[in-house]
Amino acid sequence: MTNKLFTPLPLKNITLPCRAVRSATELFCSTEDAHVYPYEYDVYRELAGKPLGMIITAHTCVSPEGRSNRWQNAIWSDEYLAESAQIAACATSGGVPCVMQLGHGGMKGEGNNGGLPVYTPDSMTKEEIRGVVKAFGKAAQRAMRAGFSGVMLHGAHMYLLSQCFYPEYNHRTDEYGGCAENRFRIIREIFEEIKTVCGDRTPVFLKINGDDREDTEDYHRDIVTVLGICETMGMDAVEISGWSSARTGRPDKPYFLENIRRLRRETAVPLIAVGGIRTAEDIEALFDAGADAVSMARPFLQDPDVLDKLAAGKETGCTGCCTCFKALDKTKDPIVRCPFRK
Repeated sequence: MTNKLFTPLPLKNITLPCRAVRSATELFCSTEDAHVYPYEYDVYRELAGKPLGMIITAHTCVSPEGRSNRWQNAIWSDEYLAESAQIAACATSGGVPCVMQLGHGGMKGEGNNGGLPVYTPDSMTKEEIRGVVKAFGKAAQRAMRAGFSGVMLHGAHMYLLSQCFYPEYNHRTDEYGGCAENRFRIIREIFEEIKTVCGDRTPVFLKINGDDREDTEDYHRDIVTVLGICETMGMDAVEISGWSSARTGRPDKPYFLENIRRLRRETAVPLIAVGGIRTAEDIEALFDAGADAVSMARPFLQDPDVLDKLAAGKETGCTGCCTCFKALDKTKDPIVRCPFRK
């Protein structure tokens, strides 16, 4: 496997010690009131000793109405600060930067947010949009107080920020709808709010889908536009996911390889490639396509030493069974997230 994986990646506000990233993966194990379950600390302690460039936490909710499932962690008040600090301490104990992924469920809040109003791009008032922007800023403040190295905005997978960017969900006719710049406006305002309240040197990352349902040319042009905005704003890096991001079975190549290849020709913003990485050849192909870093989630749940396995020329043991996308069974001893765990 190429030595590039284990070379530093200097970004605008942070340098990653290598180019292997543990992507965010929701662990579905918090308590009903959104507090951290002890198992989660063990997951981050285990990752801390691995040869990683960055660890990204599970998707953490910034506002009560945006909780997207009953097992999602929260950071919407100081009530959760001590637990967030413990996650940060566990994850960074080996010297690897750890960023908290922040998000709002939008329409996925229905049935999961305790009966609070469900926000969608079309239903939100401008005052509510501004409230969401402020909530992200306050959540980022707490994350930095807790000891995280930065934050990532979850703008993918049909959560609220993703819904705002897809014309399929956003039919607004004001400054938050219509062209790509307008549909991206809420993400830009969140970025600016974080920089205002946390400081200009705060590392901020974005996760966004690089395609739409049909992988249309219109959407591709829109993504190129917003990646240009990200570069101008000073986004540290953008993780490129996609509409179909949690596929079952073993892929024959990384899910978004061709998207990375095409986007690299049209943007200079640092790109993190995620999705379907199972072999050393997959990593080589993504670097050849122009990725600046590669990111995996499920393979680390199956085997926390997956990078050593790949370096030895072996495939990951992840079968793509998607069992890890279900609520954690806390009755087992020991608790195991992946049935194929080594």
